[in-house]
Amino acid sequence: MHRLLLTCALIGFLPFFAASQTPVQSADSSKLLFSVPVQAVFATADQLSNVYLVNEDNALEKYDSTGKRVARYTNNRLGKISFADAGNPLKILLWYADFQTIVTIDRTLNEIGQLDLTEAGFQNVRSIAQAQDGNIWIYDDARFRLLKIGPSGSVVQESQPMNLVFPKRMTAACIRDNGETVFISDPVQGISSFDQYGTLLRTYPGLKTGWFEVLGDWLVFPENNTIRFENLARFQNLSLPLPVSASAAETKVWVGRSRIFIQTERGLEVYSISP
Repeated sequence: MHRLLLTCALIGFLPFFAASQTPVQSADSSKLLFSVPVQAVFATADQLSNVYLVNEDNALEKYDSTGKRVARYTNNRLGKISFADAGNPLKILLWYADFQTIVTIDRTLNEIGQLDLTEAGFQNVRSIAQAQDGNIWIYDDARFRLLKIGPSGSVVQESQPMNLVFPKRMTAACIRDNGETVFISDPVQGISSFDQYGTLLRTYPGLKTGWFEVLGDWLVFPENNTIRFENLARFQNLSLPLPVSASAAETKVWVGRSRIFIQTERGLEVYSISP
């Protein structure tokens, strides 16, 4: 069975999506840019085509657009890095779920801040994401609420209790903010949309996925050997085939910006993606 893991990093090919009306399949939709002889457990990219990966030693490494490593960050006092959000390349978020701690690093991967969510009063945070206004979205599983918090942990916005809205306990696997709408995925109950005040707008029960990406009106997530795109505003969809190397058993695949990352036995392959 293929293991396709989709990062919660933004994907940068909106002009093509806006012009597309029907699903697309193209054998030439991806191009190998370079490969890195590293076994990664997570990979993403920023809008400047820099690549960020977490290796097996729990270190975050940054590579430029040519595949040259330019920086490295390690902090083994907080356990494993669960997630890296490079939506803002000047302020990257690292999520250490085991210690409920968010570490902020700059573009040179120097640490510029830490936020212990437990000390800030949040008992069981399941997911985090960068908010477009510079704050942070979290889902507090103890309070059943989506919260926007500041860098110090102060609450800026909060939703109503989700246990009063959904028939089952929400499992917030991934959060994304496109500047207008916030989306949360629940692998069982589907993807739900919220406004910037945390008010529930709509749930899409047919979109059952754990990890996904959002770009404007498009929701992006893996499906079989393709990356699927759903436009909720236009009721459109399209799909792009994954590179052939992604078809191997137990292959890990991540998508971020206009990049596809495929972990093979030899190392991490980095592809561009285009229609």
